[in-house]
Amino acid sequence: MRRDALVALAVLLAGWALTLWVAPWSDERVNDLFVYRAFAKPVLSGELPYRDVAFEYPPLAAPAIALPGVAGTGEEAFRAAFAAWTLAAAAAVVLLCGALARVTGGDARRAMLAAAVMPLLCGALVRTHFDLFPVALLLTGLLLLCVERPRAGLAVLGVGAMTKGFPLLAVFVAVAWLLGRGLRREAWQGALACIAVMAVVAGAALAVSTGGALDALRYHVDRPVQIESSPALVLLGLDAAGLGEAQSVASHRSDGLVHPASAAVTSAFAAALVAFVALLCASVARTTNRISAPCAGGLSESSRYGDDSVGAPRATEVEPRLVDLLVASLSACVAFALLGKVLSPQFVIWTLPLGALAFAWRMHTLTAAVAIAALLTQVEFPARYLDVVAREPLAIGLVSLRNVTLAATLVLAVRELQLRRHEELLDRRRAPVAVGLD
Repeated sequence: MRRDALVALAVLLAGWALTLWVAPWSDERVNDLFVYRAFAKPVLSGELPYRDVAFEYPPLAAPAIALPGVAGTGEEAFRAAFAAWTLAAAAAVVLLCGALARVTGGDARRAMLAAAVMPLLCGALVRTHFDLFPVALLLTGLLLLCVERPRAGLAVLGVGAMTKGFPLLAVFVAVAWLLGRGLRREAWQGALACIAVMAVVAGAALAVSTGGALDALRYHVDRPVQIESSPALVLLGLDAAGLGEAQSVASHRSDGLVHPASAAVTSAFAAALVAFVALLCASVARTTNRISAPCAGGLSESSRYGDDSVGAPRATEVEPRLVDLLVASLSACVAFALLGKVLSPQFVIWTLPLGALAFAWRMHTLTAAVAIAALLTQVEFPARYLDVVAREPLAIGLVSLRNVTLAATLVLAVRELQLRRHEELLDRRRAPVAVGLD
């Protein structure tokens, strides 16, 4: 196992080198390093986020952004330090994917190698944004849930949510999963632990500067629809159909759109996100008390995960309820990216663990969908980003294809959950027959 981890980390390091020195992976003409560096310099000099320095992220993003500045806040020093800092986070993500695959009966080696190719799939944006840190916290929280430490797991998910909001979606799925297993006490205690963590962190931010912390919330509420988001594509379609003009605006450090139907469209997408997360919660709450019984011919249903392949988990090794938790939780985070009014290119990093774990479980179509979405993002950003802002048809078509692929990822994930539910029912029906044969 240690050898597999070292091989995966070597692959990751080689990919990281590509993002630093080899085109097209090294293309960083559009990145957030200047914004991070401008934040780190005053904070490391003793100024406080929200009170002295405007800050748009949750409070725990501050250390993730500022700490590399300890090595220097000059352009090159900060660039190198941030690359090393995010490499450490990427290594954690690789190892966590391996651990999650192992506890669910998947192939840890495949999971780690799939996660290790993230620089090849995404290019320089993996090291010029801090998103790997909340992803690592998300995976840590899910791993704790998988090893029967729900209170600690939900508390860590709260830490992740206060670093960048999307891990909060996994909290709802996790609570539903616990309730579905009959672990009511663990569910409410874990939820309280998560709320307590978030309340303490938010309270500290409010204590530093109530006005500044509230300004950070208003920043996101007032932010216009971002040009690469799914709602933006709808607004552009309405504009093309002559149903109102979609005006380009440059604000909130991004390029967005304003349209008479902006509020209605974003509200519809928000409602779709709520409905999708509710669907995931209902799905994981149903898939409980699964019976692993042999199927006709002596083969378990888990044979579809590749029991005839080298390194595949045996049918009895797969822990279905844990797989359901991970698929649903990670899919909820993908939905947050796809259905929100902002879909910055780095959001694709959130999807990578789902693809890596799907590869470990031999859900190859789901893996391919995640990989294609990441590759399409790299083709678009940053090389063609200005064409997207200029609304060039080919560039908009590329973004549309990427978003459709992300939507396909969600459909495939739900299909996996439904198939597992169907197989659960079949297993329950066959169990008495199998016992009788023994």
